[in-house]
Amino acid sequence: MIDFLSRYNRPLKIALIVLGVLVVLYILFALPMQLLQSSVRLATPYVLGALAAIIASRAGVLNLAIEGKMLLGAFIAVTVLYKTGLDPAVGVLAAAVAGGLLGLVFALLYLRIKINLIILALAVNLFISNATVFFMRVSFDAFGTLADPSINNLPTLQLPLISSIPYVGPLLGNYNAVVYLSWIMVFVVWVILFRTQFGRHIRAVGENKEAAESVGINVTRVQIFALTLSGMLAGIAGAFLSIGVLSQFVENMTAGRGWTAITISLFAFERPIPAFITALFFGLSEALSFYLQSRPELQLPPDLLLALPQIFTILALIVVAVRIRGGELIKRRNFTVQFSEELKKLRDGILAGDSDIRRAEQ
Repeated sequence: MIDFLSRYNRPLKIALIVLGVLVVLYILFALPMQLLQSSVRLATPYVLGALAAIIASRAGVLNLAIEGKMLLGAFIAVTVLYKTGLDPAVGVLAAAVAGGLLGLVFALLYLRIKINLIILALAVNLFISNATVFFMRVSFDAFGTLADPSINNLPTLQLPLISSIPYVGPLLGNYNAVVYLSWIMVFVVWVILFRTQFGRHIRAVGENKEAAESVGINVTRVQIFALTLSGMLAGIAGAFLSIGVLSQFVENMTAGRGWTAITISLFAFERPIPAFITALFFGLSEALSFYLQSRPELQLPPDLLLALPQIFTILALIVVAVRIRGGELIKRRNFTVQFSEELKKLRDGILAGDSDIRRAEQ
């Protein structure tokens, strides 16, 4: 199997690309437009969450607290609008600030006080989950759901030029500002990571912290910035859930989307554009779950439909593990073959040299 993959590595990649293009074309032209619009909309928290995971991971920190930061952003966005009645954009901004502050605190606890990263992340997720329930009951006397007519969701934007194009207009138009912001942030994060000096510092810290320190890069400052920006993106993702899709906060409404975002970043090998494409497929899985639930004539098990996004997550993790393990085996085999060839050449050279010396002596 390894020999086959090593020998036909390039043709297999081309075949996978062609297969991917065919699948995308089928999705675009065979599925209902309403389902595609829901997929794009529901992919937004995955896109922002995956970008948050990518930035932190590129800086050498596995940000497992994205779930808690998304939940905090969702809660803060609703509470700010509930208290002030201002424009929903203010709620998104407040969620970004809250997520950034939590990311900053997370960075200081991890980098300065040296708390174990996994324990810290799990503690943050549990604390935010319980704190939102506590303040919802104490401050608003609400149980399970915080809703009020004064809480407005983000308005839908009409793009002047795109909206008039057949098929493209309905597919890419009629979304709120956070959806378009997530698309812009994919490009912004890509530019930061791969086209700026600071992005090279981030990647250098993530690849080899000691080597980065030896050339004068302030590793702590880079990681604090990365975790703060990661928290802001996660906060905006949470705000989209509470005031972008709904106009209310529901207890634990992130429902594992933060963990799924980490899976997406791993599946995309921590690259923004592949992560965006992967997030769209996860959005499609969630939209497909809701779509199939609205079709009782199909007689599919409801529990299976609800678990559809989680099934996609597990399959993605399996693919990631297989790709990593397969890559390691191929590299190990190639190294063995190359080393054997070099060793054979070296032995042949030594024997040839010995025979030449003997002939010269005779």
